[in-house]
Amino acid sequence: MSQFRRLSRLRSNDKVTVLIPLVCLAAVCHVGILIYGITRHFPNVDEAAHLPAGVSHWVFGNFDLYRVNPPLVRTVCCLLSSFRAEQHFDWTLAMCEVGRRPEFAVGTDYISQKKLDAVTEYFIPRLVAIIFSLVAFLTLILWSVRTLGARSTVAIAFFWSFSPNVLAHAQTIVPDVGMVATFCVCGYASFHYLMRPNIFSAMFAGITLGIAALSKLTMLTLFLSIPATVCLLWWMLERPSRTMKLVCIDLALIWAIALTVINFGYVGENSLVALGDYEFCSETLGGDGARPGNPSNRFADTFVGRLPLPLPQNYVRGIDYLKWEVERKKWSFLMGEWKFGSWPHYYVMTTLFKTPEPTLIAVAFGLILFFRCWYQRKIGVEVISFVALLGIPALAAFASVSLQGGFNHHHRYVLMIYPVMFVLAAFPASNYIEARWPKIVTSLLCVWMVIASLSVSPHYLSYFNTISGGPKNGWKLLGFSNIDWGQDLLFVDQWIKEHPECRPLRFELDYFGMNGEMFDLPKSNPPRLPKDSDYTEALPDQTEWWIVSVKQLYNLPDRAGLEYLQQLEPVDRIAYSFHVYKIPGHERGED
Repeated sequence: MSQFRRLSRLRSNDKVTVLIPLVCLAAVCHVGILIYGITRHFPNVDEAAHLPAGVSHWVFGNFDLYRVNPPLVRTVCCLLSSFRAEQHFDWTLAMCEVGRRPEFAVGTDYISQKKLDAVTEYFIPRLVAIIFSLVAFLTLILWSVRTLGARSTVAIAFFWSFSPNVLAHAQTIVPDVGMVATFCVCGYASFHYLMRPNIFSAMFAGITLGIAALSKLTMLTLFLSIPATVCLLWWMLERPSRTMKLVCIDLALIWAIALTVINFGYVGENSLVALGDYEFCSETLGGDGARPGNPSNRFADTFVGRLPLPLPQNYVRGIDYLKWEVERKKWSFLMGEWKFGSWPHYYVMTTLFKTPEPTLIAVAFGLILFFRCWYQRKIGVEVISFVALLGIPALAAFASVSLQGGFNHHHRYVLMIYPVMFVLAAFPASNYIEARWPKIVTSLLCVWMVIASLSVSPHYLSYFNTISGGPKNGWKLLGFSNIDWGQDLLFVDQWIKEHPECRPLRFELDYFGMNGEMFDLPKSNPPRLPKDSDYTEALPDQTEWWIVSVKQLYNLPDRAGLEYLQQLEPVDRIAYSFHVYKIPGHERGED
């Protein structure tokens, strides 16, 4: 047995009687916060499309809608409500042309009819979505108990349960927390294979890899990063009883099982289609001039084009559409600046802005102690594997998202980085640290993180840490789903009802073009002016109240917009995503 193996044994017996109540407390608080959030938040922009897409999978047995995301999360979430919800949607809007997004047409049509009442249809699917967060929670807990000990396990439980980024997305049916959950399970299965290498643990690892790939296309990076990490750790294990040749055979089996699971997730829908038979809308796969409405295939007349792809057709089409989106580029926003394209450091900045300071400090502290213990050979391969199997694949996925180019929009794309951050943050409290003061520091940082997170409750989506200016100033740094995703429309409705004297109203909600009609009020938008215009050019004839999404407070380059409202101080704020302005009348000189 190697020295790493000997040192991997925990140095003291943990008291389960202390561990279980605190972990359960964290889990109960987590679920309670999520359920409360479900009742308070309107379906966000992507949820509007995910619900009809998930229902269509059950009702029609196909996966045409929302093909750009694999179907696992929405299919699970919509199981209990699929047949009841079928009648609510106009399925004639679901055209299936290459490169189209008909799921949004179906979803917005439903919301435009139901308006605020649409939120009731999302309650059960959102409730089911909490399962994915609990799966990630339990996986990290079981893994930590096995490697780090009780104190670190409790710290991880609280870091996960009160993370504002986890809470923001775990209460929705978007796939990002589901992606993190399946990623954690896949990492744990790989860990199990390393500790007990045999055909059954390899099969388990293959199944979980396939499930992870069914959660989001970003997880395709695991097909390379997980085997690379396993081989690296295998070399450290020093196991002469199982050669690298056998390990490579096991990895081939894992890949084969993962591909089988992906096909099973699509019920074998149009799998093994020859590459040359596809119609692609991206130039990467379709060739020069390919686009939606004019698909083509650069492999059609090649030898490669005759090879069948062992993937469902809609899985391949989803990859193709994402490539097209990257190729055509979009406007991105960072720190008050618009850019047509992307910044390679964008997601590093979003992580620094939207992660509580105590978590960042705890991660830095834990990382220093981790490498110090590694250098001093005080930790075993189990702990190193724990960090590596969460960290290396997460960093590979993070880099893939950061460097793809095209556009930067959503911090939720890189949530996979948080499990390893929480493990490192909790490491100073582990049984491998003999001194008491690191455990005290970790406990204090954990309490600070909980307080920081709860201070914005229930508006976790709009969370920004204090150093970045807090959630009130987050709109100056980031846009899109980082601060306003339409989730606070119920709070807007509440404000309107509580202020009947504030009339007439104008709206700029940035929610599928819907404005006053969401609240059965006239549809009236504020005037748009060129950049650097004076707000007096937009004054109405009489005093009005404008409710404006904070995302609209910066004009796109060379376009008219509402940036002139920065010259005025809002008279009120709705959550952290809407400003209320009292605009004085022009002719009568009203205040």
